[in-house]
Amino acid sequence: MNVYLHGIAYAVGAREPIASLPPLRADPALLRDMRGLGLNHYCRAEQSPLELAAEVVSATLARVPVDAAEIDLLIYATSSPESGTLAGGEFLRFCERFGLTRATPIGVTLAECANFGSALRIAHSLVAAGSARNVLVITADACPDPDARILRDAVSVLSDGAASCLITSAHPSRIEVLGANQGTNQLIRVATMPALAGLTKRGLSRAVADMLDRAGLDRGDVRRIIANNVNEEAVRFMAESAGLEHDLCYLDNVGDYAHVHSADNLINLQTYLEDGVAPGEVVMTISHGFGTWGVALLRIC
Repeated sequence: MNVYLHGIAYAVGAREPIASLPPLRADPALLRDMRGLGLNHYCRAEQSPLELAAEVVSATLARVPVDAAEIDLLIYATSSPESGTLAGGEFLRFCERFGLTRATPIGVTLAECANFGSALRIAHSLVAAGSARNVLVITADACPDPDARILRDAVSVLSDGAASCLITSAHPSRIEVLGANQGTNQLIRVATMPALAGLTKRGLSRAVADMLDRAGLDRGDVRRIIANNVNEEAVRFMAESAGLEHDLCYLDNVGDYAHVHSADNLINLQTYLEDGVAPGEVVMTISHGFGTWGVALLRIC
C-alpha cells in the first residue's frame, strides 16, 4: 500500500543571536566553536509546546485533503516536561478545538531529538499495514532554561518550535513515504570518543542499509540528506555514517534556526521543497538522538 505525506507545517520562536544567551556570553571559546560550525541564531518562544502544536495543527488541517473527523490517530512526539501533564483536560481541549476527539492519541517520547523518527515509523507502519488510513503527526518542544539550551557535548543550541504533517494512504501527494526504519544502541550513553563515533557509524549504517534494502534502492539513488540541525559538521558526520557524500547534506537552516529538537526534519523538508525539487528525487531523512537514529526514504513526486 502506498503511503503519502501531506500538509507540512512548522512554527518556531523569535530568532535571536546565540551570542545573547548568558551561558555563551560567559564562554567565548564555546561561542566561537559554535559559530565555526555554522550556528548563528536560535529561536525562543513564549508559548508552551502544546500552544506551538496548536499553531501547526491548525495549518496542517487547513492544507490536507481529509476532514479532522477522518483522522484515525494523533501521534504527539515531545521530550518537554509538560508532556507528563497532558493526560488531563488540557489535551482534551486541544483535541476538541480541532475536531480530533475521535483520533486515538499516542504519545511518543524517550528518543529525545529522534522522536520524529519514532512517530513517523509508527505512522508509516500502521498506514502501510492498513490499520489506519490517516495519522496526524505532531512534534513540539520548548526549552525555558537558557542553560539547558546549550548542548556542550554536541556543540549545539536548542530552539523552541513545532511541526506537523499527515501520513495517509487515502490521497496521493507530492511526497511518497517509501519506508521508515530505526536503529538504537544505548551503549552510546556511557561511551567516550572515539568509541562513541564508532558506535554511531555502525548503528546508523545498519539502519540505512536495512531501509534501502526494504525499498529496493541503493545509496546512489539518494539525492539529498535532511538531518537534525545540530551543527554543520554533525550533519556531515551523519552523512558519512550513512555511507553518503557530504555534498548531499541540506544545511540551509542550521544558521537561522539551530536545533529545533525533533522538528528539524519536517522544517528542513518543507524549506527544501520550497526551493524546487525535481520530480522523482529520493530524499533521506535522519532523525537522530543520543543513541537512536530514525531513517526514512521519501520520493518527491
